[in-house]
Amino acid sequence: MAEARAAVNTLRVGTLSLEQVTSAAKLRGVQVHGVDGGILIVIPSVKFLWRQLVGRIRYIGQNFQTLCWPAPVWGVLVAIALFTAAVLNSASDSWLRNNWVANFLWSVDENLIGFLSLSEYFPRGLRILYISSYTAMASLLFLSLLNRLVMRIFLQYRGWMYERKPSIATKIWGALMKSFFLGQGQSALMYSFQNAMPRLPVPPLKETINKYLRSVEPLLKPDEFSEVETQAQLFLKGEGANLQRFLVAKSWLSGNYVSDWWEKYIYLRSRSPILINSNYYGLGYAYHIPSAIQTARAGVLVHYFAKYKRRLDSEQLPPTTIRGLVPVCMRQFERIFATTRIPGRDSDLLKHISGQTTTHVAVLYKGTYWRVDTLSDSGLLLQPFQLQDQFEALMSAVDNADSSGLRVPGKDDPEANIAALTAWNRTRWAEVREDYFGEGLNRMSLEEIESSIFVLHLDDRAPADWTESGHLSLHGGGTCRWCDKSFNLLVFANGQATVHAEHSWADAPVIAYSWEWVLSHESISKVYDKAGNCLRPEASVDTAALAAKPKKLALRGPTRLEWLLHAKAREAIAEAVVHAKALCEDIDLVVDCFATKTGGYGKGLVKQFQCGPDAWIQMALQLAYFRDQGHLDLTYESAATRLFNEGRTETIRSVSKESKEFVTVFLDPNSTKEAKIAAMRKATDRHQDVSRDASCGKGVDRHLFALYVVGMGLGKDIKFLKEALSIPWRLSTSQIPQRQTEGILDKIDESMVSPSGGFGPVADDGYGVSYMIASDDQTFFHVSSKKSCKATDSDRFKGEIFRALQDMRAMFAK
Repeated sequence: MAEARAAVNTLRVGTLSLEQVTSAAKLRGVQVHGVDGGILIVIPSVKFLWRQLVGRIRYIGQNFQTLCWPAPVWGVLVAIALFTAAVLNSASDSWLRNNWVANFLWSVDENLIGFLSLSEYFPRGLRILYISSYTAMASLLFLSLLNRLVMRIFLQYRGWMYERKPSIATKIWGALMKSFFLGQGQSALMYSFQNAMPRLPVPPLKETINKYLRSVEPLLKPDEFSEVETQAQLFLKGEGANLQRFLVAKSWLSGNYVSDWWEKYIYLRSRSPILINSNYYGLGYAYHIPSAIQTARAGVLVHYFAKYKRRLDSEQLPPTTIRGLVPVCMRQFERIFATTRIPGRDSDLLKHISGQTTTHVAVLYKGTYWRVDTLSDSGLLLQPFQLQDQFEALMSAVDNADSSGLRVPGKDDPEANIAALTAWNRTRWAEVREDYFGEGLNRMSLEEIESSIFVLHLDDRAPADWTESGHLSLHGGGTCRWCDKSFNLLVFANGQATVHAEHSWADAPVIAYSWEWVLSHESISKVYDKAGNCLRPEASVDTAALAAKPKKLALRGPTRLEWLLHAKAREAIAEAVVHAKALCEDIDLVVDCFATKTGGYGKGLVKQFQCGPDAWIQMALQLAYFRDQGHLDLTYESAATRLFNEGRTETIRSVSKESKEFVTVFLDPNSTKEAKIAAMRKATDRHQDVSRDASCGKGVDRHLFALYVVGMGLGKDIKFLKEALSIPWRLSTSQIPQRQTEGILDKIDESMVSPSGGFGPVADDGYGVSYMIASDDQTFFHVSSKKSCKATDSDRFKGEIFRALQDMRAMFAK
């Protein structure tokens, strides 16, 4: 720590002034600010313009490389050169120069040049050169596009998802996929398969209606179900067919028939606070903290997030595949960094800054906000120790405010709680933003936060267990999570680290993959010394490289973001704090692990019972919920639809006739073990079929939702759709995959697991359950509910889940 403190003394902290804003803005682009009744116009620097040009050229190169795949760029260029040389060296009466294609191209070029009056300046040899070159280029790109088209046709096959053992057809399909598409020598870029992703199909209307009726029948009384069935048939024979035609047309004219509407109407149009109601969290390591020094841990994690961003910007992240054969859509990764949800009076807006235009993080520490760059002045990534020095500098300035002369707001000062505005009702936040943060110093500081790649909170609290970490990560008390940012990185005083994520820009598996990538690289890299500080040049393997480039490693110190808050702005923040704290105080969250070492078990035992782990847990949840509430309710489980272009999620309706029968048989004291096992197998088999259908685009809820949007667009408020979509999800569940980072998993100890993350309950009188099947020996559960609901209790329900899992194991006891 002494080394770090000494290095901090060489850094200077500053505050956001006109000079600071101008300096920072010249590295980003044109900005216009109203300051003190005047206008400040910032013109980009030459350095910024050069970086933009280089970035644009690199972007074009990446697109060209993606377009050329599976052929390497050099191979394409060589092929073009060889073809051009062959044409140039051929006789004028040869087939290469006199076939009908050559004559047609020559005629087109001649007419074009004649139209532009340039023919006299273009020698015949030059014209042959560029005509043959672009002909070769067009031919090769046509073959590449044909490759994508054929691949898209192959990817329509879904038989492999429904088979316990691969059929002959699946084996042949897999061999062809491996040979002609995924098994080729040229490494694919991140978006190499994107143009081959199939479009999400619109399911047959009758099929969706029948699935819906089947899912609600176990939950309704006979007369209630008869009424719903009648409404469904009337819709099917009436307006349904017309709405279906509109939806099919949209599916052919857009990248995805539902994803854009889902983002707009489910997320961005919602006016409720997004804290707890929409945002979610992810925890770090379950049993390990690499360094107990807060600033060192922050330096390493910020460094690897910045490194990860560079890989995304250069499309060097390998595309994700299932079983190495089936690619999934990577579009959601585009908006991980530098994305902010901007509040609006009626609808929010997602603002994303692409490329290397922005490279700084916004840092929150004890109510003060700072800008910290992740790159040196020459564009090199700052090393972890350099970032640690910056964090030490700003923390020292705040902690020693009397000697540093820094003005630090008190804990209850509205200035320290500005983030509470992002946790408020979206319309109220939009109004306050327009009224008090729309110009001058406040606007400049707000733009620094909203343009940052993410927000880092150096939290001075130290969570003692998973449950406390969950609470602090989900809401932090309501006043310190910048809920609008794509994600917040939270590093606590004891070195623990977690993330808090906004939901509209992407789904949880995307941030989970990114978080795992960063944690994995931290784990396999030697970045800490024995004391827990970041390694410095004299102790680093990069000593020579760092010493050789002292000027390139020059960096600016952290910059304090200032605010000028008038009385009404302070009143608005104080009101937002009251609402945010009320939300936080009402949440009941428990995080625990069902593990072999504490008498539980993991997926290893479940597989011995020849049952799917996810279906097993879902049946345990149904059993636990019935014991807790005395009845079953509509249950949501998320399924990814990233097998399709721009796919997001679909709903797995976990309650079925089979699951209800399983619960009934299991709780019948007269039932035999054999009867219970038989009922369980029928229920889990049914659940797996529903799950596969959902992932294959044959679910119920997104289709009904899209039909409802079409109906509203046509001015038709259809009772059947409205009521179908209004039934509350009193049990909302989700499973997050782990160990997704291919290529480095074999270097990581299997004990380096994360408890994953969780979310708030969807219904005020229900439960939210997130679970992570971490290994053969443990499963983590995050259970949430509202304290204001007397019928729910998270700890009680967690106990019922564990009890159900134990009882289900007992079925197989000999």
